[in-house]
Amino acid sequence: MKKELFTAAAAGMLAFTLQASVSLAAFTDVGSRYKTEVDYLVSHNYAQGVSSTSFGTNLSIKRIDAAVMVAKALGFSESSTLPDAGFTDVPKNRAWAVNALAARGVISGKTKTQFGTSDTMTRNEMAKVIASAYDLKLSVAPLPFSDVNTRFAPYVGALVENGITQGKSPSKFGATDPITRGEFAIFIYKVEGLSKIEPPEVEEVS
Repeated sequence: MKKELFTAAAAGMLAFTLQASVSLAAFTDVGSRYKTEVDYLVSHNYAQGVSSTSFGTNLSIKRIDAAVMVAKALGFSESSTLPDAGFTDVPKNRAWAVNALAARGVISGKTKTQFGTSDTMTRNEMAKVIASAYDLKLSVAPLPFSDVNTRFAPYVGALVENGITQGKSPSKFGATDPITRGEFAIFIYKVEGLSKIEPPEVEEVS
């Protein structure tokens, strides 16, 4: 595993936070509640904007985009050589990311041959990906969220227990809602041990 989680010394955490606080792109759609996290992802080349002026903060993440970002965060790149996962709907130039995550058991396809490349990723699915990618201890504690089924409950619980995410309300996680690029930035930033802030609720896109 590329990173040892939650073990960074205070000085190291401060250095990373200071690096992340530097604005790296003039994204007009990134407000103060997302700025540090977005800058962190961009500074580490985990993600780019959807244009030169927009990060796409409130846009839903497609499964292929999420796969590329997580694979980069784990240290994989276009030069990584891994077994073909067998998905026929994954573009060749992005297959490396899906292959990497599939080989590590981080993500799976919608079927044996379809990854669901253009489908949006739900908050449930992202919880599973993040918990699996970063080897978080799965939770067996009961959740207060009535919309999280037994399949995803251990992963959602792992993120909640580690302070990475919370529900959209005391009883709803927003399990099947698409995860936004802004939320994704916060998930990654927090799981890498660099922030103690609580993630904001998803803003409605008008």
